[in-house]
Amino acid sequence: MRVHACSVAFRHLDVTAADLARYVTREGFDGLEIWAPHARAALADWRALAQRPRVPMLAGYLPLGTPDFERPEAQALVDLTIAWNAPKLRLFAGGLGWDGADAGARAAITRDLRLVADMARDAGLRIAVETHPDTLADSLPATMALLDGLDHPAVGINFDVLHVWEGGAEPLEAQALLAPHILHYHLKSVTARDRLDVFRPGNVHDPRGHRTGMCGLFHGVLDYRRILRGLPDTAEGSLEWFGPKPAATMIGDLRQMRELKVSEAA
Repeated sequence: MRVHACSVAFRHLDVTAADLARYVTREGFDGLEIWAPHARAALADWRALAQRPRVPMLAGYLPLGTPDFERPEAQALVDLTIAWNAPKLRLFAGGLGWDGADAGARAAITRDLRLVADMARDAGLRIAVETHPDTLADSLPATMALLDGLDHPAVGINFDVLHVWEGGAEPLEAQALLAPHILHYHLKSVTARDRLDVFRPGNVHDPRGHRTGMCGLFHGVLDYRRILRGLPDTAEGSLEWFGPKPAATMIGDLRQMRELKVSEAA
């Protein structure tokens, strides 16, 4: 598995393009998943670097299915993904859970997502829809229904292991069903199911938000040793960390993942 660092981990710190490139290269990550605000702010400096790590995906946001959605903004995000030489653009399927969205809301979100997917297809990119609460991909059945409804060659899944589990599915069983559509994996954990609220966007992106329940990949309720063994060797994954000490925490998780791989090969 190719393992990438997420720049979103450094969202509350003052980091430069050179800082991110140096960290990823020095610590042995396979690449850097770039967060859209970082991508906008650091593009010129990134392009000026003599050596740049691979960027497998740009993590972006669009207000799909709402009056705020605008085609020029969507095109600008696709263009930004191209500028970073990233083959994938991560998006959320709206801001409503499947059961909480009526037929009209689902149709509006799907319409806008299809429009962005057409842009991506024309640019040679893929859209990785994230499995996430409060979106149309908030459970395994919802994700499969969304994919069936879209039936678009540019659309796949960013399989967030924790959120798939949060949505009621066993991760490896869900992985087997969604395998033809999975473009990327997000890897993170939590200490207990009743701590999942720590990952709500309003909390994780608030510098004053609480971090209770966040933990390293191998210290939570999910058995990542078993899960990682069940993922394809060719998989692309990113360590998504929102807590304190992002550099050290992602390094620690990466080393444990590498050690796990070595021990299995021995």
